[in-house]
Amino acid sequence: MYFFVFSLVVPATEDRDQKFITKAVEEAYKGVECGDGRPFGAIIVRNDHEVIVSCHNMVLRNKDPTAHAEVIAIREVTSIFLSSIFLVHLCNLICLCL
Repeated sequence: MYFFVFSLVVPATEDRDQKFITKAVEEAYKGVECGDGRPFGAIIVRNDHEVIVSCHNMVLRNKDPTAHAEVIAIREVTSIFLSSIFLVHLCNLICLCL
């Protein structure tokens, strides 16, 4: 499995993948439980081990159609140096997001 990071391909181990995917799924459930949006979660990881941002879809809460989990995560991490982080998201980006 590979994560695509701003046009870079980073090989990942299965254990690490599962840990991060589980965290993103937990975040997705959290968003649904509190009524913020649909079941989508995203996390941003630095140096292959440290979760620095964990977000969920907030379209309903913010009444903002661009408040997808991955967009919220990127907004929260803009102050961090981006060369050492990657995004784990549960769905492919849609054309509208690009």
